[in-house]
Amino acid sequence: MRREGADSSRRAAWLVAGCLFVSYAWFFQGGGWNPNARLDLTRALATRGTIAIDAERHNTDDWALAGGHYYANKAPGFSFVALPGFVLGRWLAGSLGAGETTALRIAAWSANLLANALPTAALGALVFASLAAWGIASLRERAAIALALGLGTLLLPYATAFYAHAPASAAGFAAFVAPWRARRVASPGRARWLALAGGAAGGMAVLLEGSCVVVVATVAAALACDRRGRNLLPAFLAGGLPFALALGLYDFAAWGHPLRTHLAFQNPGIEERRDGALFGAPDLARVFGLTLSPFRGLFFSSPLLLLAFAGYGPLWRRDRFAAAVCAAAPLALFAAIASFHAWPGGWAPGPRYLVPAIPFLFPATALGMHRFPQVAWGVAGVSVAIMLAVTAVAVEIPPTIRDPLFAFVLPLLLAGRVSVNSQELDAWWFAHAYAVDMPASWASFNLGELVFFDSPLSLLPLLGIWAAFALALARLPDTAASATAGPPASRQTVAHAAANHRADAPDADGP
Repeated sequence: MRREGADSSRRAAWLVAGCLFVSYAWFFQGGGWNPNARLDLTRALATRGTIAIDAERHNTDDWALAGGHYYANKAPGFSFVALPGFVLGRWLAGSLGAGETTALRIAAWSANLLANALPTAALGALVFASLAAWGIASLRERAAIALALGLGTLLLPYATAFYAHAPASAAGFAAFVAPWRARRVASPGRARWLALAGGAAGGMAVLLEGSCVVVVATVAAALACDRRGRNLLPAFLAGGLPFALALGLYDFAAWGHPLRTHLAFQNPGIEERRDGALFGAPDLARVFGLTLSPFRGLFFSSPLLLLAFAGYGPLWRRDRFAAAVCAAAPLALFAAIASFHAWPGGWAPGPRYLVPAIPFLFPATALGMHRFPQVAWGVAGVSVAIMLAVTAVAVEIPPTIRDPLFAFVLPLLLAGRVSVNSQELDAWWFAHAYAVDMPASWASFNLGELVFFDSPLSLLPLLGIWAAFALALARLPDTAASATAGPPASRQTVAHAAANHRADAPDADGP
């Protein structure tokens, strides 16, 4: 029976990851200053073997100037990780005889699939696999929660655009889950390898998105304060060391010193400084703006995450270490972004700088959903609908629009418009009348437009795919129910199960 449950759980994890990957792959958001700068570095590496974007920077203002050369003013990890997908896409486009513009779209979409959609989909499987340890035994409930979180939060739009926030969030959450699991295994050798893997994931998160250093530092601090985690801290730090060295090498090559960053060299025309500083004290306006406001409110765009507040109590009672990290990491990143003068994030839906914090809200949100299912699934449906609408219309939304959902996304969707971003990946462009004068363009697209063209009907095939995945999950045996089926267990089986339960018992001692 246990073997059957394990097999069903593996199949469910693959189905969750598969559904999310198809959903993320369905869309491509086209160009913009931020994604273009990241893509420029990938193109420079692929075509000229250099990290300078002198030949590509004509399509963006997100640059940094040092030593007479232009560089992308982003963390470099995403551009490097996207390189294999970009090369594969260029080869595929060449095989199809595509023109230059179409070839670049195919290459960028392919790069985004491997560097962004794939790791973000894997995050869904990781969340699914972890929920059982926090008391959600039903396979179907865990799968449904993982899908709701993967489709009803900002992970959906950002996994479809050439931004690093979604894969950084996947790596950051893995940096927590690996040492958390390491604390629960009996073998010291396996525990150290898990901690090492967690540190590597944390290093990759920082290499993808510099702000993730706050998240990784939170996990490291929790390990240092935890009786069981203290011995794992050296392995965790060692796992991140190669990525720190790689980042230092890049910074040395670009800025002349391994401890310098692009902040000292980036285009002053896009900076927002006050009294010469990029950071200042948070205020209530920013707190509201990042949480509840229609402009950049995390809970406004994903009301499902409000259920985290109902789940932290149960999470604390089950696992104090997890509860401490999953509260401290979002709070630490929130405090950092609320101190940043450019906290709105430019052209974006929702608070994009907070995306790496979102997975740390998932355990408590899942327990909140489990606790209040009737409320939860209605709110989950609203969250998925909002995120699907945003993703279908555009991720590049002007900051002058103070209510992106009701003043931009829904009016265009009701007018029958999808994929409205017409900025090419190889063109500098800036439009103040974005919501009014947007021509139809394949610079951004979803795969359903191959049949239904520029129409909301292009989402129908995706909805059909969701239904197929839901049916496949429904056909799997629910392990929580099947665990009680079958002949009466022997005393030996009962004793073995009790021993396993004690080994996996919730933490009574946290940091």
